[in-house]
Amino acid sequence: MKAKLAAEDAQVGSTIAILDAAEEVFGTHGFDGGSMREIASIAGIAQSLLHYHYNNKGRLYEAVFERRAHVILDVRTRQLQEVIARSGTLEDVLHILFQPLHKLLKEKRGRLKFYVQMLASVTMSTDDRSLHIVKKFYDPSAEHFIRALKAVHPSLGEDEAIWAYLFAIGARMQAHSPTGRAKRLGASDDQEKPYELLVNFVAGGIRNL
Repeated sequence: MKAKLAAEDAQVGSTIAILDAAEEVFGTHGFDGGSMREIASIAGIAQSLLHYHYNNKGRLYEAVFERRAHVILDVRTRQLQEVIARSGTLEDVLHILFQPLHKLLKEKRGRLKFYVQMLASVTMSTDDRSLHIVKKFYDPSAEHFIRALKAVHPSLGEDEAIWAYLFAIGARMQAHSPTGRAKRLGASDDQEKPYELLVNFVAGGIRNL
């Protein structure tokens, strides 16, 4: 029994190491520039073991998103249900949407810069792989938020709710951005500030639709 548990722990550890390494490589070089060899090297495993877990680069790329999206959807769905159950406000819904990723995923902020880069890439791309990933892993979350926006702000029509959500995540991407552009332009280094500003900024826009 102990040997079996040890083997299972080792397999879980290998999977985490692989996904962390893949996130770093794909986040740095993109799908086309990232190589399975480099991922195996960073993960500290043989390339044959990498192919045992993920038989091709496309499946591994998708698995990186799957790991993050599963947690994000679970947490946000639960939070949105609570807001709707207590007849919460538009701001309550937006606080959930704009919750910093490192808090939502309980990870170090710096670690997530690679995931943010991958997410930005698929969100803005029109190739079949990117469209498939967004549809499979992120559209379900979008649908929850669109319903929640309509629930807390009933005057929103379907089109208005959909575009409100899309405009909101466009603004959120700027808050997530690891480029440091805001600081170069003179903003403070307070990394929580953009998330605080986003709620009022987007809520005001939605109420004026």
